Amino acid sequence: MADDIDKPWTVHELATSKASLSEIAARLAEAEAKAGPNPTEPAPLSPINKITWAQVGRVTEPGRYIFRFGWLTIAAEDLAVWEQYPNAVFTLFRTATVTGEAGEEFRLGTFELRENISLSEK
Repeated sequence: MADDIDKPWTVHELATSKASLSEIAARLAEAEAKAGPNPTEPAPLSPINKITWAQVGRVTEPGRYIFRFGWLTIAAEDLAVWEQYPNAVFTLFRTATVTGEAGEEFRLGTFELRENISLSEK
């Protein structure tokens, strides 16, 4: 994958690559710098704006799950990242307010790779 440095990786390519964490981090930083802010992307939540695989109970199937903050949709691509990088931390994004049901709708957005996770994030 190092030969095609200008080609962006898909989540699947990243999850199946043998790339080092530093190579992945460099590509993510470069992609973010090129992309700039996305005005159509919902703003991250506060104070709950990052989530780990452990915090969602290490789910193994894609789907829609209820948590204390609302409904979270986890895609197969998100799970592929967590399976290869269990310490990856995803940003939560609000997608909708649910009417008639308790809570709001969220999805996983960008992620960062961490080698060590603090006890408060487990």
